[in-house]
Amino acid sequence: MRAGRQARSVAGRVYILGPADCARGTDLVALPDEFPGAGPLGAIYTGLLHTPTEFSLFLSCDVPFMETRFLRYLARRAFESEADVTLAATPHQGYQPLSAIYRRRALPAVWRSLAAGRNKITIALRRVRVCLLSWPELARAGFRRSIFDNLNTPADYLSARARMHDQVRSAQ
Repeated sequence: MRAGRQARSVAGRVYILGPADCARGTDLVALPDEFPGAGPLGAIYTGLLHTPTEFSLFLSCDVPFMETRFLRYLARRAFESEADVTLAATPHQGYQPLSAIYRRRALPAVWRSLAAGRNKITIALRRVRVCLLSWPELARAGFRRSIFDNLNTPADYLSARARMHDQVRSAQ
């Protein structure tokens, strides 16, 4: 699993957040959701609850063009900041809460959101200090827009496969 390898290059331990069968065929351990049905915020809660470290990288597995260099950059910025969450703005006017570094101290705010039935990450982020890396900063650092492209549909998957194939061919 590509996302697992990338996370390993930055983090000491890597877990898959989800049911045990998500880890089948890998050497990773799955952590089932503590708040089943709560979506990505529930996964963040589970990860923060089970980690012994101050900083945790959360990386979605559906970003095929993510760069390890970006994850290292993100980690460095998280260590430099006083923020509870360090994440990037995308070139599409959004941000990437699942390509982000969360400090353990964000756990109470995440729990409060979940306990109140507010499962959107954006709501939980209002309760913590956030370091948002702007897209112009990331572009100046040499990151491509495509690092945040994600796969939400079968068409997205087919398009990403074709782009990867083209990249391999042009590199030869």
